[in-house]
Amino acid sequence: MPRTAHIATIARRAAATLLVAAAFTAPAAARQEEAETAPQPGRNLTLQTPVIGYAIMALAAAGLVGVSLMRSKRGAQD
Repeated sequence: MPRTAHIATIARRAAATLLVAAAFTAPAAARQEEAETAPQPGRNLTLQTPVIGYAIMALAAAGLVGVSLMRSKRGAQD
C-alpha cells in the first residue's frame, strides 16, 4: 500500500471521528444553554391590543359581506 493511500485512509477516519464527535457534542452544548433561565415576556401587555385588531377584522368582514349582497344595477340587461 503506497504511503499516500495510507495517509488518505487516516484522514478519512479522522474526519469521520470528528463528525461523530461534533454530532454528539452539539446537543449537549444546546442542553446546557437551555438549562439557563428562559427570557420572560414583558408584563405590560394590555387587553386593548387584540380587541382593536379583532374589531377591525369584523368591520372589514362586514363591509365585504355588505358589498357582496348589494344588488346589481344591470336590471334591464339580465
